[in-house]
Amino acid sequence: MIGDDQSALLSASLRHQEDAALLLSTSHDQSWHLAGYVTECVRKACLTIAPFRKALAHEQGRDADALLEVVLALDGRASRLRLHGWAPAGSKLAQWSETHRYDRTGAHADTAAALVDETALLLDATLAALWLAYPFDPGTL
Repeated sequence: MIGDDQSALLSASLRHQEDAALLLSTSHDQSWHLAGYVTECVRKACLTIAPFRKALAHEQGRDADALLEVVLALDGRASRLRLHGWAPAGSKLAQWSETHRYDRTGAHADTAAALVDETALLLDATLAALWLAYPFDPGTL
């Protein structure tokens, strides 16, 4: 069973993914920006101890994974899901930062589609694993 706040985070992750995919045709920069929030929201939705959701920041990659490892060690239910190692070196997700909103226009024209593809795969796999572990009604998202 997932709670209302977890359901809201899952809904946000789905909305960010859909919007990021749609924006590929009009604004690669906005697409890039939104895609990074997909994995943040879905990871936080998987955490069963609410204060841990606030502890995780927007960043992805090695430093974020180090904090996530500590959180998962303390959150037994979430530790059963594969929530770490999502942004290996060289991945577009490892390059993403919320501060990219300040980048020059067009800075992510060549990479936005790859990031959207990466986040789509991670979102789909995590939603499936979450549903298998704690069945929920996808229609409520």
